[in-house]
Amino acid sequence: MPTLSAIEEGCDRKEITLAVHPAIRRAMRGYEDSLYIGMHCFLKGEADGVFFLPLQSGSYVRLLFSKRRSAGGYDIIRLEPIRPEDMTRIKSGS
Repeated sequence: MPTLSAIEEGCDRKEITLAVHPAIRRAMRGYEDSLYIGMHCFLKGEADGVFFLPLQSGSYVRLLFSKRRSAGGYDIIRLEPIRPEDMTRIKSGS
């Protein structure tokens, strides 16, 4: 199973920065395989970029991959909640 660090190293080799909020990083433990597959499919244009992150409560939060370019011309992949209020749910695990 890949770790988030290993996924980031793979992105670095392709000169892509993976931007993930620290709360999402914590909640992501155990779901790195799904993250890797989802991101890979998104980058190949085979998926819409929606990632379902399970929470401790048994519910889930929908996250969205988005591809951007920095002012310096570097590729950035962001993973963030579709709804801003879901960040509170991620932080609390509910």
